[in-house]
Amino acid sequence: MIKLSVSAVLVTYNRLELLSKSIQKVLSQDTDKLRHLIIIDGASTDGTREYLDSLSDGRLIIVHLSENIGGAGGFNSGIRTFFEQTNDDFVWLMDDDSMPTADALTNLLDMFDNNKLAGWGASKVVWTDGNWAKMNIPGLLNGNKRRIYQGDEKWLPIKHATFVSTIFKRDLIKKIGLPQKEYFIWGDDIEYTERASRAMSGYLVHQSIVIHASQFNSEPGDIVGEVDASRLPRYLFEYRNRLLTSRRRHSHLKLIKTLGHSVLDFLKTLFLPGVQYRGQKIRLIVKGTINGFKFNPDIEKL
Repeated sequence: MIKLSVSAVLVTYNRLELLSKSIQKVLSQDTDKLRHLIIIDGASTDGTREYLDSLSDGRLIIVHLSENIGGAGGFNSGIRTFFEQTNDDFVWLMDDDSMPTADALTNLLDMFDNNKLAGWGASKVVWTDGNWAKMNIPGLLNGNKRRIYQGDEKWLPIKHATFVSTIFKRDLIKKIGLPQKEYFIWGDDIEYTERASRAMSGYLVHQSIVIHASQFNSEPGDIVGEVDASRLPRYLFEYRNRLLTSRRRHSHLKLIKTLGHSVLDFLKTLFLPGVQYRGQKIRLIVKGTINGFKFNPDIEKL
């Protein structure tokens, strides 16, 4: 096993009950390589600040933001804190509803020990029922996607993953910069890991298991089937961010496919029976897509 050190980053906003469980899971990893746990609190109003300030573990670095800048802003701040306030070799990223099993980090580090050219890795993310978390299935680099589900390859090359347990080398962070905080929520992790995969290889580590304790095991970006009205505003960022990622990171063909996906969502929302919040969803698809052509933030370097 490599003799290196890790900072974990947890980003939270108003989910104290989940956060407290996630902190315990992270700090209880079966390895002494975890030197720091950086917690980015996006100006929570549910007692999170007071709870975090009451903790005494010497590995903790607590950052209280003055406002909620979304998951993207939280991970941007967390990686910057890792880079500026620690000398650790890896940064391990998670949301506050991520529950890593005891050997999740050990198995991620084992991948680096056996793949010297790897720059980043991702855990297998399951939902609370033990099935794959649908919104956290990584993108396979080459070959048939069934290889992901079969799980008979210990380390599987991937091109993108979500920030539910992804880990990056410090040298890679220095090379590619920070996640784009302007994404606010959704898609920042796909953009960032695709940026990472262009610089260094990334792998899915099947034996590193993390439970995503989300309320629903939803398909990613499923605006048509969305039934939670409180989540609808997020889709404005989904369509905007997805379009920017296609414009900046991919070919013209990928951009056309992304636009086609948006058009298909529009048509299904407009015509399928039983779609809830139909009018609001149509407006979000149109506005998010238009915004995606005007959205062009710079990448921050360290």
